[in-house]
Amino acid sequence: MLIVVAAALSGLLWLGGTGLHPVAALTWLAPLPLLLVSVRVRPAIALAATAAAWVTGQLGVLPYYHDTLRIPLPAVAGVVVLGAALATGTVLAARHLLLAGRTVTAVLTVPFLWVLGEYAASLLLPHGAWWSLAYTQAAVRPIIQVTALTGVWGVTYLLLAVPIAVAARSRPAAVCLLVLLAAGAGWSLTRPAAGRETVAVGLVALEQSDDGLPLDRLDGQDLLARYRPRVDSLIARGARIVVLPEKVFGVDSENDLVDAFRPETGRGVQLVVGAVLRQGAVARNVALVLGPGGTVTAYTKRHLIPGLEDWLTPGHADLIVGDRFGVAICKDLDFPGLVRGYRRQGATVLLVPALDFTEDGRLHSRMALVRGVESGLVVVRSAAAGRLTVTDATGRVRAEARAGNADLLVAAPRTEKSTIYARTGDWFPFLAIAALIGVCRAVSGGSPRRPRPPGR
Repeated sequence: MLIVVAAALSGLLWLGGTGLHPVAALTWLAPLPLLLVSVRVRPAIALAATAAAWVTGQLGVLPYYHDTLRIPLPAVAGVVVLGAALATGTVLAARHLLLAGRTVTAVLTVPFLWVLGEYAASLLLPHGAWWSLAYTQAAVRPIIQVTALTGVWGVTYLLLAVPIAVAARSRPAAVCLLVLLAAGAGWSLTRPAAGRETVAVGLVALEQSDDGLPLDRLDGQDLLARYRPRVDSLIARGARIVVLPEKVFGVDSENDLVDAFRPETGRGVQLVVGAVLRQGAVARNVALVLGPGGTVTAYTKRHLIPGLEDWLTPGHADLIVGDRFGVAICKDLDFPGLVRGYRRQGATVLLVPALDFTEDGRLHSRMALVRGVESGLVVVRSAAAGRLTVTDATGRVRAEARAGNADLLVAAPRTEKSTIYARTGDWFPFLAIAALIGVCRAVSGGSPRRPRPPGR
C-alpha cells in the first residue's frame, strides 16, 4: 500500500511540476516519495511504481504531443518511454547506492544519469534541447541562472540531486549549500553590468493564418492594413526596431514588402517581418529585415518542425544586422548551439519572429528566455499565437503580452557579458560521463560495504 501511495503522489507531483504550465516547486518534490519508499521494496516493484508515476505525470501533455504537434503515436510512446527509463534508472540507481551506504556517491552521481539522457535526446531527436526538466524553473531566476555556467543540464542535475539528498537523510545545511553554491555561481555570471545601453524595440502580433497570407489577395492586403497603423504607432512612441511574428505574409520576392513598409523604414527604423517566401517549387520560412533606404536582408529558418513544416526548405546561415542584432525564428531557439554561435559572433540581442500553438505560448517563450540566460543575450520574441516577450540575460521578463491584438514598446538592455556556457558549450554532460565511469570502476573494484537492510 505504501508503494501505491508513493507512486500516486509522485505521479501527481510530476503532473503539476512538468508539462505546459509547470509549478516549479513541485518538480523538486516529484521523485521524493518514490526515493523514500524504494529502499523498502524489491527492485522490480520500485521499477514498476516509478514507471507508473512517470506515465501519470505525462497525461497532461499527451494530447499536446499528438493533437497539436501532430507527433505520430509511436513517437509519442517513445518520448514517454524515454522519460520512464530515466526516472526508473534514477530511482533504482539511487536505491542501490543508498542501501550500500554510499550516500555521497548517490547524491553526487546518480543525477548524471538523467542529464545524459536529456543530452542524448537533444542530439538524437529533431527537437534540440526542447525536452528538458530545466524549463520548469524558468520563473526561478536564481536557479535558471545556473544555465550560464552549465546550460540546462546543470539545472536538471540539481532537480534530481536535491531529492536524492533528502531521501538519503543528508543534513539540510548540506542540501541548501549545494543549491546556493550553484545559484551563486549562476548569478555571478549573469549579474548586469553598470551603465548598460538600451535600444527601444517594438513588438506587435495580430491574428493571422499559420502559413502566410499572400500580399496579392484581399485578405493579405487587409492584414497589411491592420499591421501598418500599429507599426506607425510604435515608431511614433520611439521604437527603433519593430518585430512582427513568423509567417505573417506570403511573398514571391524578398523585395515584395519593401514598398509596403517604405514609409516606416524611411524614418530610420528596422522592421523584422516573418514571411513565407515562395520561389518556384521552393518555399522558405524567412524573416525579412527591412532597413532604412529600402534595404532588405533575409534570414531562413534553420530548424523546421517535423511533420508540420516538411513542405519548407531549411536555411543554413546565421544573420546579424545593424548593431549586433542576431535574427532567428521560433524553433531555432530550441537549439542552444545556434544561440551560442550568435553570441560568439558578437550578437547582443536576438530578434525572433515566432508562431507557437497558443497553449504552449508561455512555455515556449520561457525556453527562449533560458537561451538568453545561457549565452548572455537579450531576446525579443513576437509570437502570433503565443506571447510577446522581451527577456534579458539575467532571466528577467522585461515585458510580456498575450498575442492576438497586442503590441509592446520596451527599452531593451544591451549586454556585453559573455557566459562560460557560451564560450565552452556542453561540458557538463561530458563531466557526467567521466563521473559515472569513475563511480562504476570504484563500485566494482572497491571493497564492499555492509548493506543497510530494507525496512519493513
